[in-house]
Amino acid sequence: MKHLIFCSILLCAIALPALGELTDTDLDKIRLIVKEEIAPVKADVETLKVDVARLEGRLTGVEKQISHATHVTYGLIALIVVAIGLPAWRGKRDREQG
Repeated sequence: MKHLIFCSILLCAIALPALGELTDTDLDKIRLIVKEEIAPVKADVETLKVDVARLEGRLTGVEKQISHATHVTYGLIALIVVAIGLPAWRGKRDREQG
């Protein structure tokens, strides 16, 4: 048991000086790695921006087409109401006079 405690204390004493300090060279290497990894991500972001702008243009075109179709539909409904309502109104007026 004494040997186990002595070995544990000895190993802890040996491990104490091994502090994990980063040197300037280590930090520079980390910076280079990060820059290399970020470059493709920036390119992907730019590509996504272009794709989103293209989709916004398409959506605007679709919105205009839907708006136009809605207005045409309202116009046709008005024409149908007039085409059916006017003869019916005249017929009623003729029946009342006759």
